[in-house]
Amino acid sequence: MVTEKKKIGLLVGTIVAVVAAIAVMFILYVARRPDAAAVAPVTPRPSAEVIVREKEVEKLVTVEKEITAEILTDGVRDLGVLVTDEYYFTEVVSFSSIKKLWKIDLGITESSYLASYDGVVTAGVDLETASVEKDEAQKRITVTLPAAEIQNVDIDPESFVLYSEKAGLGNHLSVEDFNSSLIELEQTARDKAMARGILERADDNARSLVRNLIGSLVDLGEYTLVFAEG
Repeated sequence: MVTEKKKIGLLVGTIVAVVAAIAVMFILYVARRPDAAAVAPVTPRPSAEVIVREKEVEKLVTVEKEITAEILTDGVRDLGVLVTDEYYFTEVVSFSSIKKLWKIDLGITESSYLASYDGVVTAGVDLETASVEKDEAQKRITVTLPAAEIQNVDIDPESFVLYSEKAGLGNHLSVEDFNSSLIELEQTARDKAMARGILERADDNARSLVRNLIGSLVDLGEYTLVFAEG
Protein backbone atom coordinates (compact mmCIF):
# COMPACT_ATOMS: atom_id res chain seq x y z
CA MET A 1 0.00 0.00 0.00
CA VAL A 2 2.82 2.40 0.76
CA THR A 3 4.36 1.81 -2.58
CA GLU A 4 1.09 2.44 -4.34
CA LYS A 5 0.56 5.75 -2.51
CA LYS A 6 4.02 6.94 -3.52
CA LYS A 7 3.27 6.20 -7.14
CA ILE A 8 0.04 8.18 -6.97
CA GLY A 9 1.80 11.10 -5.25
CA LEU A 10 4.52 11.19 -7.89
CA LEU A 11 1.93 11.17 -10.66
CA VAL A 12 -0.04 14.02 -9.12
CA GLY A 13 3.14 16.05 -8.61
CA THR A 14 4.18 15.49 -12.20
CA ILE A 15 0.77 16.62 -13.46
CA VAL A 16 0.90 19.74 -11.28
CA ALA A 17 4.41 20.58 -12.52
CA VAL A 18 3.38 20.15 -16.15
CA VAL A 19 0.32 22.37 -15.70
CA ALA A 20 2.45 25.02 -13.97
CA ALA A 21 5.05 24.93 -16.76
CA ILE A 22 2.33 25.31 -19.39
CA ALA A 23 0.85 28.26 -17.48
CA VAL A 24 4.25 29.98 -17.27
CA MET A 25 4.91 29.48 -20.99
CA PHE A 26 1.48 30.95 -21.86
CA ILE A 27 2.13 34.01 -19.71
CA LEU A 28 5.53 34.55 -21.36
CA TYR A 29 3.99 34.18 -24.84
CA VAL A 30 1.32 36.73 -24.15
CA ALA A 31 3.84 39.13 -22.68
CA ARG A 32 6.04 38.95 -25.76
CA ARG A 33 3.27 39.69 -28.32
CA PRO A 34 3.85 43.08 -30.10
CA ASP A 35 0.40 44.39 -29.34
CA ALA A 36 0.44 43.28 -25.74
CA ALA A 37 2.26 46.33 -24.42
CA ALA A 38 1.06 48.74 -27.12
CA VAL A 39 -1.91 50.28 -25.50
CA ALA A 40 -3.67 52.82 -27.73
CA PRO A 41 -3.10 56.33 -26.31
CA VAL A 42 -6.18 58.10 -25.17
CA THR A 43 -6.33 61.75 -26.32
CA PRO A 44 -7.95 63.83 -23.62
CA ARG A 45 -10.83 65.96 -24.81
CA PRO A 46 -10.16 69.68 -24.42
CA SER A 47 -11.94 71.33 -21.61
CA ALA A 48 -14.47 74.10 -22.17
CA GLU A 49 -11.92 76.67 -21.00
CA VAL A 50 -9.34 75.51 -23.57
CA ILE A 51 -11.91 75.70 -26.39
CA VAL A 52 -12.88 79.23 -25.40
CA ARG A 53 -9.24 80.35 -25.38
CA GLU A 54 -8.61 78.79 -28.78
CA LYS A 55 -11.54 80.76 -30.21
CA GLU A 56 -10.22 83.96 -28.62
CA VAL A 57 -6.80 83.43 -30.24
CA GLU A 58 -8.39 82.74 -33.63
CA LYS A 59 -10.45 85.92 -33.33
CA LEU A 60 -7.37 87.94 -32.36
CA VAL A 61 -5.44 86.69 -35.40
CA THR A 62 -8.36 87.63 -37.66
CA VAL A 63 -8.47 91.17 -36.24
CA GLU A 64 -4.72 91.60 -36.75
CA LYS A 65 -5.08 90.66 -40.42
CA GLU A 66 -7.77 93.26 -41.01
CA ILE A 67 -6.54 96.26 -43.02
CA THR A 68 -8.09 99.35 -41.49
CA ALA A 69 -8.54 102.81 -42.99
CA GLU A 70 -5.73 104.06 -40.76
CA ILE A 71 -3.32 101.49 -42.17
CA LEU A 72 -4.29 102.41 -45.73
CA THR A 73 -3.92 106.14 -45.01
CA ASP A 74 -0.45 105.63 -43.51
CA GLY A 75 0.57 103.53 -46.51
CA VAL A 76 -0.52 106.20 -48.99
CA ARG A 77 1.06 109.05 -47.03
CA ASP A 78 4.35 107.18 -46.79
CA LEU A 79 4.68 107.57 -50.57
CA GLY A 80 5.40 111.26 -49.92
CA VAL A 81 5.54 113.60 -52.90
CA LEU A 82 5.04 111.62 -56.09
CA VAL A 83 6.44 113.01 -59.32
CA THR A 84 3.97 111.42 -61.70
CA ASP A 85 4.54 113.25 -65.00
CA GLU A 86 7.24 115.18 -66.83
CA TYR A 87 7.37 117.61 -69.73
CA TYR A 88 10.66 118.00 -71.58
CA PHE A 89 11.29 121.21 -73.47
CA THR A 90 13.73 123.20 -75.55
CA GLU A 91 13.02 126.90 -75.27
CA VAL A 92 14.53 129.84 -77.09
CA VAL A 93 15.16 132.89 -74.96
CA SER A 94 15.95 136.34 -76.28
CA PHE A 95 16.96 139.51 -74.58
CA SER A 96 17.34 143.06 -75.83
CA SER A 97 18.30 146.25 -74.05
CA ILE A 98 18.74 149.75 -75.46
CA LYS A 99 19.43 153.07 -73.83
CA LYS A 100 17.30 156.13 -74.46
CA LEU A 101 18.03 159.81 -74.59
CA TRP A 102 14.87 161.44 -73.37
CA LYS A 103 12.43 159.20 -75.28
CA ILE A 104 14.63 158.53 -78.26
CA ASP A 105 16.26 155.07 -78.68
CA LEU A 106 20.01 155.21 -79.10
CA GLY A 107 20.64 152.40 -81.59
CA ILE A 108 24.36 152.24 -80.97
CA THR A 109 23.68 151.25 -77.34
CA GLU A 110 21.51 148.21 -78.16
CA SER A 111 22.69 144.97 -76.58
CA SER A 112 20.98 141.64 -77.26
CA TYR A 113 21.38 137.89 -77.41
CA LEU A 114 19.44 134.86 -78.67
CA ALA A 115 19.97 131.47 -77.02
CA SER A 116 18.23 128.21 -76.19
CA TYR A 117 18.03 125.86 -73.20
CA ASP A 118 16.79 122.31 -72.60
CA GLY A 119 14.91 121.39 -69.47
CA VAL A 120 12.12 119.45 -67.84
CA VAL A 121 8.96 120.41 -65.98
CA THR A 122 7.89 117.92 -63.31
CA ALA A 123 4.41 117.61 -61.84
CA GLY A 124 3.17 115.46 -59.00
CA VAL A 125 0.95 115.01 -55.98
CA ASP A 126 1.84 115.58 -52.34
CA LEU A 127 0.35 112.46 -50.73
CA GLU A 128 1.31 113.52 -47.20
CA THR A 129 -2.12 115.14 -46.90
CA ALA A 130 -4.06 112.23 -48.46
CA SER A 131 -6.70 110.33 -46.50
CA VAL A 132 -8.53 107.01 -46.88
CA GLU A 133 -11.99 106.01 -45.62
CA LYS A 134 -13.21 102.41 -45.55
CA ASP A 135 -16.93 101.68 -45.42
CA GLU A 136 -17.43 98.02 -44.56
CA ALA A 137 -21.21 98.21 -44.84
CA GLN A 138 -21.13 99.43 -48.45
CA LYS A 139 -17.79 97.79 -49.27
CA ARG A 140 -16.44 101.14 -50.46
CA ILE A 141 -12.97 102.68 -50.09
CA THR A 142 -12.74 106.44 -50.67
CA VAL A 143 -9.32 107.99 -51.26
CA THR A 144 -9.04 111.78 -51.02
CA LEU A 145 -6.03 113.16 -52.88
CA PRO A 146 -4.82 116.73 -53.34
CA ALA A 147 -4.68 118.03 -56.90
CA ALA A 148 -1.44 117.69 -58.83
CA GLU A 149 0.90 120.67 -58.92
CA ILE A 150 4.01 121.73 -60.80
CA GLN A 151 6.83 120.53 -58.57
CA ASN A 152 9.83 121.96 -60.38
CA VAL A 153 11.25 123.45 -63.58
CA ASP A 154 14.81 122.27 -64.17
CA ILE A 155 16.97 123.95 -66.81
CA ASP A 156 20.09 122.13 -67.96
CA PRO A 157 22.87 124.76 -68.00
CA GLU A 158 25.03 122.51 -70.19
CA SER A 159 22.39 122.62 -72.92
CA PHE A 160 22.91 126.36 -73.42
CA VAL A 161 23.35 127.31 -77.07
CA LEU A 162 24.11 130.92 -78.02
CA TYR A 163 22.88 131.85 -81.49
CA SER A 164 23.71 135.53 -81.56
CA GLU A 165 25.03 138.23 -79.28
CA LYS A 166 25.43 141.95 -79.67
CA ALA A 167 27.10 144.34 -77.26
CA GLY A 168 25.99 147.95 -77.53
CA LEU A 169 28.10 150.97 -76.80
CA GLY A 170 28.15 151.55 -73.06
CA ASN A 171 25.44 148.95 -72.47
CA HIS A 172 27.06 145.63 -71.54
CA LEU A 173 24.94 142.62 -70.65
CA SER A 174 24.89 141.77 -66.93
CA VAL A 175 24.25 138.67 -64.82
CA GLU A 176 20.88 140.17 -63.87
CA ASP A 177 19.96 140.28 -67.56
CA PHE A 178 20.62 136.54 -67.91
CA ASN A 179 18.77 135.71 -64.68
CA SER A 180 15.67 137.63 -65.71
CA SER A 181 15.69 135.80 -69.04
CA LEU A 182 15.85 132.43 -67.29
CA ILE A 183 12.95 133.37 -65.02
CA GLU A 184 10.92 134.24 -68.08
CA LEU A 185 11.96 130.97 -69.73
CA GLU A 186 10.87 128.93 -66.68
CA GLN A 187 7.45 130.59 -66.67
CA THR A 188 7.03 129.96 -70.39
CA ALA A 189 7.92 126.28 -69.98
CA ARG A 190 5.55 125.97 -67.02
CA ASP A 191 2.67 127.52 -68.98
CA LYS A 192 3.28 125.26 -71.99
CA ALA A 193 3.42 122.15 -69.82
CA MET A 194 0.12 123.01 -68.17
CA ALA A 195 -1.49 123.79 -71.51
CA ARG A 196 -0.46 120.35 -72.73
CA GLY A 197 -2.17 118.56 -69.83
CA ILE A 198 0.70 117.78 -67.51
CA LEU A 199 -1.45 118.23 -64.37
CA GLU A 200 -4.26 116.00 -65.65
CA ARG A 201 -1.79 113.24 -66.50
CA ALA A 202 -0.10 113.63 -63.13
CA ASP A 203 -3.47 113.20 -61.39
CA ASP A 204 -4.26 110.06 -63.40
CA ASN A 205 -0.84 108.53 -62.76
CA ALA A 206 -1.03 109.26 -59.03
CA ARG A 207 -4.42 107.55 -58.80
CA SER A 208 -3.07 104.55 -60.67
CA LEU A 209 -0.14 104.23 -58.26
CA VAL A 210 -2.39 104.59 -55.21
CA ARG A 211 -4.81 102.02 -56.66
CA ASN A 212 -1.94 99.53 -57.05
CA LEU A 213 -0.81 100.17 -53.48
CA ILE A 214 -4.26 99.65 -51.98
CA GLY A 215 -4.82 96.64 -54.24
CA SER A 216 -1.73 95.01 -52.75
CA LEU A 217 -3.28 95.31 -49.28
CA VAL A 218 -7.00 94.84 -49.93
CA ASP A 219 -8.92 92.64 -52.36
CA LEU A 220 -10.43 95.24 -54.68
CA GLY A 221 -12.72 92.57 -56.02
CA GLU A 222 -14.67 92.98 -52.78
CA TYR A 223 -14.54 96.79 -52.59
CA THR A 224 -15.38 99.75 -54.81
CA LEU A 225 -12.47 102.20 -54.94
CA VAL A 226 -13.45 105.85 -55.33
CA PHE A 227 -11.18 108.89 -55.64
CA ALA A 228 -12.12 112.34 -54.35
CA GLU A 229 -10.22 115.60 -54.65
CA GLY A 230 -9.39 117.37 -51.46
